[in-house]
Order: sequence, then C-alpha cells, then structure tokens
Amino acid sequence: MRPFFDWFNKHFEDTELMKLLLFLLAVFVLLALVGAILAPALVAIALAYVLEGVVSLLTACKVPRIFAIAIVGIGAMLAILFGLLAVLPVLTEQIGRLIAQIPQYVQLLRDTLHELQARYPTGVNAEYLQQAVASAAAKMQEWGGLLLSVSLSSISNVIALGIYMVLVPVLVFFLLKDKQRIIHWCQQFLPQERSLLQRVWQELDIQMGNYIRGRFWESSMVGLVMWIVFYAMGHQYALLLAVLTGISVWIPFVGAAVVTIPVVLLSYFQWGWTDMSMYSLLAYAIIQLIDANIVIPWLFSEIVNLHPIAIIVAVLVFGSFWGILGVFFAIPLAALVQSVLVIIAERATSQEGKA
Repeated sequence: MRPFFDWFNKHFEDTELMKLLLFLLAVFVLLALVGAILAPALVAIALAYVLEGVVSLLTACKVPRIFAIAIVGIGAMLAILFGLLAVLPVLTEQIGRLIAQIPQYVQLLRDTLHELQARYPTGVNAEYLQQAVASAAAKMQEWGGLLLSVSLSSISNVIALGIYMVLVPVLVFFLLKDKQRIIHWCQQFLPQERSLLQRVWQELDIQMGNYIRGRFWESSMVGLVMWIVFYAMGHQYALLLAVLTGISVWIPFVGAAVVTIPVVLLSYFQWGWTDMSMYSLLAYAIIQLIDANIVIPWLFSEIVNLHPIAIIVAVLVFGSFWGILGVFFAIPLAALVQSVLVIIAERATSQEGKA
C-alpha cells in the first residue's frame, strides 16, 4: 500500500485528510459488502466494549487483568445461561399466547370501534373505522407471523446459533486479553502520517465504548424495572413488554414512541378501559420519564451532545444502510461524522490562513 500513499502525496496537497477519508470510505464499503459475514466479530466487539468496563473496574481494584477477564467471562456466561433457561421459555410462551389470541383481540378492537360509532354517529366516520380495523388486523397478523417465523427460523437454524455460541465467547476473550496487541498489529497497515486517523479513532473509541456500555446497562435496568412493575400489576405480557421496552432504548426517540402502541393495546385487551389500564400507562410513562431525565444523563454524561434532528437523521440514514444494526449504533456513527466534519473545517481554515 506504500506506493498508493506515495501517489497521494504527489497529487493531493492535504494528503493526511485524504487518507483519513479514503480509510473511512473503505471501512464503510467493507461493512456494506461483507457485514453479514463479519456479524459474529461485530457482536464480539460490542460485547467486549460492554465487558471492558467491568474488567477495568476490577483491574482498578488491583485484580490481575487475566483474572478479571476470567471472572467477568464466567459471570457473563452464567447470565446468558440464565436467560436461555429461565427467561427465554417464558418469553416464548407469552409470544405464542399473543399469536393465538390475535383473532380475539382484533374482534375486541372491532367491537370497541363499533361502540364508539354507535355513541358518536356524527363524529365517527364508519368507512374510516372499517379501514382502521382492517389495517390494524393486517398489521397484528403481520407482526404475529413475523414473531412466529423468527421463532421457527431460530429453531431450525441451530447450527448458526451454535457457531455464535462458540465463536463469540472466544473472540470476546481474545479481544479483552490481547487488546493492545491487536491494536498494534492493525497499526502496521496504516500510513506513518496518521495523526488525524489516530485522533478520530481515539474519539470514536471513547464514544463507542461509552455508548455501548451505557445503552447496555440502560436497556437492562429499564427492562428489569418494566418487568417488575408490570408483573406486580398482573400483566400477562409483562416480560414481552419489558423486552420490547429494553430494546427500544437503543433507538433514540422513535423506540419509546413505537413501544407505546403495544403497551396501550395489550393493556386494553387485558383490562379494557379500566383503572388498571390507566395505571399501566401511567407506570410506563413514569419509567420513560425517569429514564430520560435521570438514567440517560447519568450514563451518557461523556457522550457527544447531538441535536435531536441530527440523531433522527442519523437513525434514518444508517438504518437504511445497515438495517437494525445501523439504527442501534446511529449515535456513535453520527458522532464519527461530526468529528470528521470538524476536522475538515479545521483543515480548510488552516489552508485559507496559509493562503
């Protein structure tokens, strides 16, 4: 690659900036082309970021790093085993129950809308109600079929699951154990003049690590609190709603709004328009308020502040590129774009000053 960089030195004035942009473009193209193949490695990197925080905490308490990695790895494996044996069967049972009762829920929704039409004949459009019911029924059947297909495909795709169960823990172990060696190995393939690239990497490493760790613990805490509250209220889909709420925190702004729909519908299907339904919605609203005003500022104090419009645009853009993974990591990717734009502006200003 050295002749290629020499060619750049001759034909471009700000070669370091061009190398940075070219490197980022190569990474984006690589992920777009072979992202699915590298999925186990990407999952391992995300888990390594999560566990690195706990490992660093143990090493700060004078625990040798190799022992800290072993302790954290065993704890993570036990947590995964608990999820597979205790949580997954209950979640599968609730999803199956929801799929089985979809026709009843659709009929209940249709009866409710007809009752509203009877009470307010001049204020409710009958044709619009029919279209709304048909659309809601089709959407619920689509979601139910999607959940069922995911369950069936996961059962048949045991080999892929086995690969993840074997490869990901091994990759995580070596990423934690040989972190510095891996970084030094990668650096030998980079150009010697890499101050900009190193600056971007340091910022991205901090942002990505803080974001993944923060979202992981936020998701765990919000989901656990949601499950405890709704289980105490006797909600028959407490775990399912808790899982959906935990996943929604990874999707800024949009996730909480989308999960509100199943919270409202499933609470209404179980209790109707009663006080319990109102209490469940109030509990969900309080959990979201605590998350937005206490948990997020506490966990994400070091994350770059981005305007909500920038975050929503990042969710749309990166989601269109890489699907659900792009949505999950929209904020650190947006922070990366912001860092590169700041560098470009700085270099342009310095060039104008020299001129």
